[in-house]
Amino acid sequence: MESRSHSSRAQLALDEGGEAMLVVGTNLRLGHATDAGADIPLWGDLGEHVLEFTLEESFHGGARWCIRGPGGPGDPDLGQDAEVPIGSGGGVRLTQPGTASAAGVLELSGSLDAEGARRVLLVPPGAGGSVRMGCTPDCHLLWKGMTPESHVELTVEEEEGGLTLHLRCAEGLRVPGGELETHWAGPFPPCERVEIHLGDPDSTASPCALCLSPGSHPTIDSGPA
Repeated sequence: MESRSHSSRAQLALDEGGEAMLVVGTNLRLGHATDAGADIPLWGDLGEHVLEFTLEESFHGGARWCIRGPGGPGDPDLGQDAEVPIGSGGGVRLTQPGTASAAGVLELSGSLDAEGARRVLLVPPGAGGSVRMGCTPDCHLLWKGMTPESHVELTVEEEEGGLTLHLRCAEGLRVPGGELETHWAGPFPPCERVEIHLGDPDSTASPCALCLSPGSHPTIDSGPA
C-alpha cells in the first residue's frame, strides 16, 4: 500500500464563518472517528466507506485535490463539486474556491460531522495552501471586514522540524489584551485553545473572533454576562 504523508489537524471556529475541522497534509484518509488511522475523522453512519484525498498537480494549472475510494491510485477520481455518498449517513462535496490556492473545502451532509463541524478544510502546508476568509468568491470561509475586498489569510508552514500556523490581516488582529498587529503565528496544532480578534477594534465593523482548538468542539468566549 502507498505510504501516506503525515497530517495534523485542529478545530477552527469563526464568528461569521462558522466552524470547520482544519486538516493539514497532501494525502489524507477519511474514515470513522473511531478509526485511529483516519486523517479526517467523521462521526455518523459511514458504513465501510473510506475515501482518500490526494493533492495532485494539474496540467490545467495549479494543484488539485482528487477523491478516490479505498483502492487508492488505481481507483478513478470521483471529482469535485458533486456530492459523494457515504454509507447511509449522508455524503461529502469537495470544492476549491480559488485557483490561486490549493486549499479545499469539504462540505458534509446528512448526519455526518467533524467533531461538531459541518466543514473540513484540506490545507497543504506552505504558501500555496492558503485559506482565505472574506466575502469574495475565492474565499474558503465568510468574514466581513471594513470593505468587500478585506480578507484574512491563514497558512501552515513547515518550520524548524514542526508546523507553524500564520494569520495575516491588513485590518489588524490581536489576542485578548494584546496589541493590534497584522500578523500572528503559533504552533500547529495548538497546544491549547487560542482566541484571536480580527479587525481594528476602533472601526465601525462588527467585532469578530477566530478560535483555534487542538481538538473537540471549540467555543468562543463572549466574556462576562
